[in-house]
Amino acid sequence: MKKTLIILLFGILTANLFAQPKTPDEYGLKQFCLKDKSLGEINFYVTKSGIEESKPLLIILDGSGHLPIYLLLKNDDGKSQIRGTIPFRYNELSKNYHVLLISKPGTPFLDSIKVNTFERYSENYKPSKEYTEKLSLEWRVNSTSKIIDYLSKEIEIRESEIIAIGYSEGGQLVPKLALENGKVTKIINIVGGGLNQFYDFITAERLNAQKGIITADQAQTKIDSLNLKFKDIYNNPNETNKSWLGHTYKRWASFCKDIPIENMQKLEIPILIIASGNDENSPISGLDYVNLEFTRKNKTNLTYKVYPNCDHWFNDQKAKTNKMDEMLKYVLNWVEKQ
Repeated sequence: MKKTLIILLFGILTANLFAQPKTPDEYGLKQFCLKDKSLGEINFYVTKSGIEESKPLLIILDGSGHLPIYLLLKNDDGKSQIRGTIPFRYNELSKNYHVLLISKPGTPFLDSIKVNTFERYSENYKPSKEYTEKLSLEWRVNSTSKIIDYLSKEIEIRESEIIAIGYSEGGQLVPKLALENGKVTKIINIVGGGLNQFYDFITAERLNAQKGIITADQAQTKIDSLNLKFKDIYNNPNETNKSWLGHTYKRWASFCKDIPIENMQKLEIPILIIASGNDENSPISGLDYVNLEFTRKNKTNLTYKVYPNCDHWFNDQKAKTNKMDEMLKYVLNWVEKQ
């Protein structure tokens, strides 16, 4: 996870319109709400088109941060823009799938502030008290699992086929989700990492030293400081008044005590991992190791696809183009072939 980028934006949908859609219904989604004693309100959305039909359930779990699914930027010139944080064209996918989107705790489907750019939006949009107090790996896994159980009774899910796709932080969730809820039949981890997130920060400093960007002594000083921070986080795993790099200690502790590779190796269902070679947010080395371990243990349920020259958002540094659509097409083709 790159230090300078706290919020992950999957893809951007910009529209300069006079009357932007603002409700889930206007976006082709039916809104649901579950209330749980420990989790609080769980707001989620299912594509309306063909909701009465029998189709597989496709769950899309987004990355880190407290942003709404849709952002309304009110510009100084009186115009406004809508930006979205989901890369999949879910209304097109609704022809073949029931598509599920889930809001973070205490986070609206859409919200607006008066800013001119997405960068200013992410800087100025403040997380809710509920988000700060509840957001953790456990909240995201347990709330998604409850939604799966609920929808399994409310809509027709063809052949009980439930596919969970996670991007970045969402990719780290899906192995745990599949272990917690046996109804999940396939998982896709897109640039979500495979090892302890804290380890990424340590290896980054070692690589900086090897490249000559900093000295070995400087790298060790930084790593010593990081290890003190990690120890403090692990010693205060439920602390929400302390934060590091824009996330509470609670969030960090939850994601860094549950390691994706350990969960993936316990699964027998089909797994797809998508990695980017130039990803500074989720370094590819951890995902390379996951692939190696599956080979060592002769497990054949993993497909590993690498985009060697791409960053976290699939910008190809060599071809000077974006391969997000190409990647998403590969994911959907894989789902259909399994």
